[in-house]
Amino acid sequence: MNRRGKMGELEKLLESAAKEIAEMVGASVVNMETGLALASYSVDPSFDVSVSSAAYAEVLKQNDVALDLLGGPEVVGEVEDILVTTDKFYFLVRKLGNKHFLGVAITKKGNLGLARVIMKKYEPKMEEELAELDEM
Repeated sequence: MNRRGKMGELEKLLESAAKEIAEMVGASVVNMETGLALASYSVDPSFDVSVSSAAYAEVLKQNDVALDLLGGPEVVGEVEDILVTTDKFYFLVRKLGNKHFLGVAITKKGNLGLARVIMKKYEPKMEEELAELDEM
């Protein structure tokens, strides 16, 4: 399978997750170094979560800097996710290995705990697809 096919597989995984996460508006799998979305899915075409990909890549990088100042992973542990809340949405960002992250936007009507559980369920397959993509 070529790179485009692998990215298509990631989009299918995002679409499947969207069917399980109530009130999910959109999701992206993003390369942390470039900030580019490798795959995106949006329930609402006017809500493009990939446009914030580069900014959230920087948030993750700066979070690592901040945690290093506190003693690093040995002291504070590894980052599991970063949550940004607004009065309308939850934006949940989870690392996929060291090179990528999964960003999901759900409305405040959604269940944040359930969204985390469902995201974790899809992470192994996404990481597998990303590893194969990195080898190409």
